[in-house]
Amino acid sequence: MPLLEYMSTPPWLQASRRRVVERIPLTTMRHLLYLSMIRKRGNFTDPQTFNEKVNWRIFNDRRDRIVKACDKMWMKEMARDAYPSADLRIPATYWSGTDLREAPDLTTLPPWVLKPNASSGRALFGPDPQTDLADLLRQTSTWFDETPLELGEWGYSQARPQLLLEERIPTPDGRPPVDYKFFVFDGRIELIQVNRGRFGKQQTATFFDAHWRRLPVRWRIQPVTDEQRPAELDKMMEVARALGAGWDFIRVDLYAVDGEVWFGEYTPYPGSGLLRYQPMSFDLEQGRQWQLPSLDEVQRGRP
Repeated sequence: MPLLEYMSTPPWLQASRRRVVERIPLTTMRHLLYLSMIRKRGNFTDPQTFNEKVNWRIFNDRRDRIVKACDKMWMKEMARDAYPSADLRIPATYWSGTDLREAPDLTTLPPWVLKPNASSGRALFGPDPQTDLADLLRQTSTWFDETPLELGEWGYSQARPQLLLEERIPTPDGRPPVDYKFFVFDGRIELIQVNRGRFGKQQTATFFDAHWRRLPVRWRIQPVTDEQRPAELDKMMEVARALGAGWDFIRVDLYAVDGEVWFGEYTPYPGSGLLRYQPMSFDLEQGRQWQLPSLDEVQRGRP
């Protein structure tokens, strides 16, 4: 099943899907997903491409830092430790928990965003006079069932299954800001992916190198667009290098609004290792940037 369809299964199928997935051995499931998306078998024991190395990490990397990079509240702490400066804005946490009925009155809070703490791709924005608590409870009722656990992404199994209510990044038009995704390898930025129109119908994903030169590559499900070099790029790159220091690879997601740089999130498993690029030779090019650690270095409990 294509990844996009897999992640958007109707709610009434989610419980049965989860039961089926839990019975499939992880190795079998990952190979089937890879074959479905990449159209060939993956080499997960001696990986060469970027996607194969993400899968190697899914199978093998059990470091505590992977867990923290999958938990939105912990990753904020990790980002502040890596870059202890007010130059990096980190959205304030208004509340976290499992029952929205225990949250503060949502109509009295400053503009907020509601997210699952241990997943991605889901967000609700408020306050909205057209949305009441009952609506939010209904809309979030399946969020704990819609997690990357079904894709075998170990780090999310250790993250806290909670809801997170946090400060919304202010933008002039009130829309979600442009998302700048920095692919950092041993502290080096080798790729910048710019996502525009997130949560909308006209999403784009455009790719640049570290010198802001547009690359002749695209992600198969989204078009590219003209992107101007943001005024905050140098500051974002400084932050991304600091947040990516000490990682063999990590994606650092940042936002830039009116001269300020905001933290988005860490992403240890981009696209779940199932990204179909055009051309696919780009997958191998990116893989060459990533020097994997040894198995001994990634066992459970290491920092």
